Amino acid sequence: MDNNDLEKYSETVLDTISKNVIKYRTEKGYSQMKLALEIGMSGGAYLGRAELRKDNHHFNIKHLSKISKVLDVDICEFFKNID
Repeated sequence: MDNNDLEKYSETVLDTISKNVIKYRTEKGYSQMKLALEIGMSGGAYLGRAELRKDNHHFNIKHLSKISKVLDVDICEFFKNID
């Protein structure tokens, strides 16, 4: 695998995580703001950008671990269906 392939794969992983965060957040009835506040953010802007992958924003493992606990979803679920 060359670096370009690895870059594409990592972007696919980040996109999948974002889609799954949206999926579980909405299933649990959380707004972006409510979830952001629950995980210790001061507002929903970063979380919104990470969900949309705007300007290459993304969730880090610390975000995912907190979101996993708040939404009561196994952290592995955020990585499912990666192509």
